[in-house]
Amino acid sequence: MRLCVDEDTASLELLSRLRTAGHGVMDPLRGLADIRCWRYAQDSGAAVLTMNVRDFVALAEGETHHGVLLIYRENDPTTDMMPTTIAAAVDRVAETYPDGIAGQVLTVNAFRW
Repeated sequence: MRLCVDEDTASLELLSRLRTAGHGVMDPLRGLADIRCWRYAQDSGAAVLTMNVRDFVALAEGETHHGVLLIYRENDPTTDMMPTTIAAAVDRVAETYPDGIAGQVLTVNAFRW
């Protein structure tokens, strides 16, 4: 899966795990507005992976897009998704949607099993 990982989510460990799993991960845009990240992803044919749920759901609303993968923070260190579980869940999304997630807004937390 081709991914644009939002800067709020883009730890070095997560980027490495996603790349190792074979995902096409673009370098994150740091210090730029969400709309710039959104345009960068759309122009590159990539889904956005983000913890910034509110802003990216609003950007996707009513627009044709390459997909949005949302990670919800639960503010509980025993249940919050870590890079290992995020990468595994993204793998499950890719397996579940072999033709891609264009037009979809999915919650990555739901693929944590």
